[in-house]
Amino acid sequence: MAAKHFNITLGAAAVRLSDAYGGAAGANPDPALDIPYRQLLFSAGGADAFIGDDAQVTGTDYGMAVDSTALGPASIGPFETGPIKLSQLWAAGAGSTLHVLGIPF
Repeated sequence: MAAKHFNITLGAAAVRLSDAYGGAAGANPDPALDIPYRQLLFSAGGADAFIGDDAQVTGTDYGMAVDSTALGPASIGPFETGPIKLSQLWAAGAGSTLHVLGIPF
């Protein structure tokens, strides 16, 4: 399967990354759309982005920061087994647009 990319506008309140698929914000996405990824690459534009595992992600409570001035992307993976889905991740970052490149499993 070919690579997929998404752009997600962030705010101070966390959004579920699978919101990029459309549908109700923060809800579980259509399983046919929520495919597993071997690797996810992240770049932030406008402001830093913060990624974590639940809706409580903020600029001070997060698992991973994506620096908007970084020269290269931040990465989750690649995984040989145990892929990750966008629905498992949340992001926040007022003024940030998170650019995601996913390599399907």
